[in-house]
Amino acid sequence: GLVSDSRHVPGAGVAGTVVAMWTLNFLVLGLSGGELHEDLTVQLEWPVLLFALGLSVLTGLLCGMYPAWEAARSSVATTLKDEAGNVSANTSAAFTRRFLVCLQVAFSALLLIPTGLFLKSLVNLVRVDLGIRSENVITFGTSPELNGYKPAQSRAFFERAEAQLAAIPGVQSVTAALVPLIAGNNWGNSLWVEGYTRDPKAENNSMFNMVGDGYFGKIGMPLLSGREFTDRDTQAGSKVAIVNERWAKMFLGNKNPIGRHFGLSGSKTLDIEIVGVVKDAHYSGVKQAPPRVYFIPYRQSEDAGSLNFYVRSSLPREQVMTQIRAVMRSLDPNLPLEGMKTLDEQIKLNIRSDRLVLQLAAAFAVLATLLAMLGLYGVMAYNVARRTREIGIRMALGAEAARIRGMVMREVALILAVGLVFGIPLALSASRLAESQLFGVKSFDPIVVVSATSALALAAVLAGYIPARKATRIDPMVALRYE
Repeated sequence: GLVSDSRHVPGAGVAGTVVAMWTLNFLVLGLSGGELHEDLTVQLEWPVLLFALGLSVLTGLLCGMYPAWEAARSSVATTLKDEAGNVSANTSAAFTRRFLVCLQVAFSALLLIPTGLFLKSLVNLVRVDLGIRSENVITFGTSPELNGYKPAQSRAFFERAEAQLAAIPGVQSVTAALVPLIAGNNWGNSLWVEGYTRDPKAENNSMFNMVGDGYFGKIGMPLLSGREFTDRDTQAGSKVAIVNERWAKMFLGNKNPIGRHFGLSGSKTLDIEIVGVVKDAHYSGVKQAPPRVYFIPYRQSEDAGSLNFYVRSSLPREQVMTQIRAVMRSLDPNLPLEGMKTLDEQIKLNIRSDRLVLQLAAAFAVLATLLAMLGLYGVMAYNVARRTREIGIRMALGAEAARIRGMVMREVALILAVGLVFGIPLALSASRLAESQLFGVKSFDPIVVVSATSALALAAVLAGYIPARKATRIDPMVALRYE
């Protein structure tokens, strides 16, 4: 009968399962922008569910057995003293309760501080200057080569697509690229560059992309010197390329890149002329620094079998997408469009894992803090109830309400301080392990530590306020008769 309260544990486990489903739905909808995607599912697997329910039952039984064990080992004399109004509870039981709440506070700090670091990291990612203008851009891919197009047919198809997409009312610009922007793709090769050391051990690799004419102005990458690609840069003309700042600095130092030549490492000739230099921009990811990149016109490529288009328009998103689909169907109804979305959505997808980690950490941190508040409230409410007679005597002797509140809140502060003493070092150690996942944030950030500590302190004050307020409202005459 002493552990009969454990019968409520299965019900609590079921309630926790419902909360878990709500939490999963909330996280998935938050990551997918309000729409469920095929690669994000909401499902509790039976092994996980059974494990969670079994663990909840076991935890409830263990937590229920400890009070029963404490009650069974209490002597009759101690019980009579307690019933007679002894102001102190069993020392061992009181210590255990405080110890468990200290653990909850420490665990909350262990989650809150890394969560703060991930939040600051995500803010830094969102604020990164990508070197492009991503607003009002719809992007999609298409691969004519998969439908049997020859390279020449593909190039002709891309040219017609660019022209007809640009003719859509409200469209401001259209361009295309082989390697999609900020999509996690990395295409590169090794080069021989005019004037650069031809040492087999020297670093001579570079990322590359094939793009349409006017690409840089249309996508928002500033041209620093030279010229853009034009529709005259075809296979009939000489091979040309545009390089970014890092490429020019790496291979040419302070020399003027315009007019210099380079070739692929497998080529015996330096047959590609540099005609322009553009400002550095992010290539495959938000977190990665801009790499060395050279660009060539897709019209000069012998194997341009697929491209990603970028259509800029200030018209509503769905309206533009509908018109794009209609244009592409008119060119080839059997050619599917791949991954149509806004460029801003593509950028968000690129940092989706960071958002997922933050949302999971935040969910756990909030739940842990709420549990710590409940535990602290329970301990303080129980202590006030146990010390009702003592408080009544103090008030009968003239103790003021502020002094009684201070007595309760001092115990709250002690529990909070002990929990933080252990929790903060553990949190900083965990943060060091996760530092490689952070962007622009160190594992020890004073602002994050102070903010997390302040949040826990506020939670502790809120949890201790009601018991402290209740203590000041005790009627001394009623308290002296309290049993």
